[in-house]
Amino acid sequence: MKFKVVSPNVENSSDSNLNPQAQIEQMLAGNPVFLFMKGTPESPQCGFSYKVADILNAWGVPYQSFNVLSDEGIRQGVKDFANWPTIPQLYINKEFVGGSDVVEEMSNNGELGDLLKEAFPDREITTPPPPAEVQEVPAVEASKILKENPDIHLLDVRTPQERETACLENSVLLDQELVEEMLSKWDQQTPLMFYCHIGERSRQAAQYFTSQGFQQVYNMADGIKGWSSTVDSSIPQYQDS
Repeated sequence: MKFKVVSPNVENSSDSNLNPQAQIEQMLAGNPVFLFMKGTPESPQCGFSYKVADILNAWGVPYQSFNVLSDEGIRQGVKDFANWPTIPQLYINKEFVGGSDVVEEMSNNGELGDLLKEAFPDREITTPPPPAEVQEVPAVEASKILKENPDIHLLDVRTPQERETACLENSVLLDQELVEEMLSKWDQQTPLMFYCHIGERSRQAAQYFTSQGFQQVYNMADGIKGWSSTVDSSIPQYQDS
């Protein structure tokens, strides 16, 4: 399942009558933090752009972005402007910071926080907590956890067709609408348990939600197939299509 990043930021635009270099300077002049990326913060179109947008979202700072896929002149122009061959590219106070690996390293060692404090001197900049670890549990243990903790949300990341074949009681299909609701409204201390057929898709979903700050996240490591084998044999088994 592919998730969007929920963000209040909007893609920036500039005067198309200017040459690319002038357009880039215009965009940087009006925004303390600016990200040239593929796609938008709400819907990144590459993993590296997703990573940088995710890091900025974790720091909780306002920023604007430009989707280089929408303008080939800007796409090549930013490479020339920074003398940097790849995208995304992050700028703070009109100074080039780096691409995704550099931004990730600076976020981890605190240097990014220092730059953001300079960009927003009147704003409290809080270091994001490290992501929680996904707790991998087999179906047998998952069954016990669910009985002992009725407040855990059991989330199914499979397709609606798979749910028609086999489904766990009290589970909810994790669709895009629910994802956006969880990210925007749910308390990050809310306990979550994810499952799919054999535990792989649900692991990716669980890791995504820990990266967004959720602290109590379980993955049913052997999925509904393991549940059928070890907990409740009345649950039908099936093959992935």
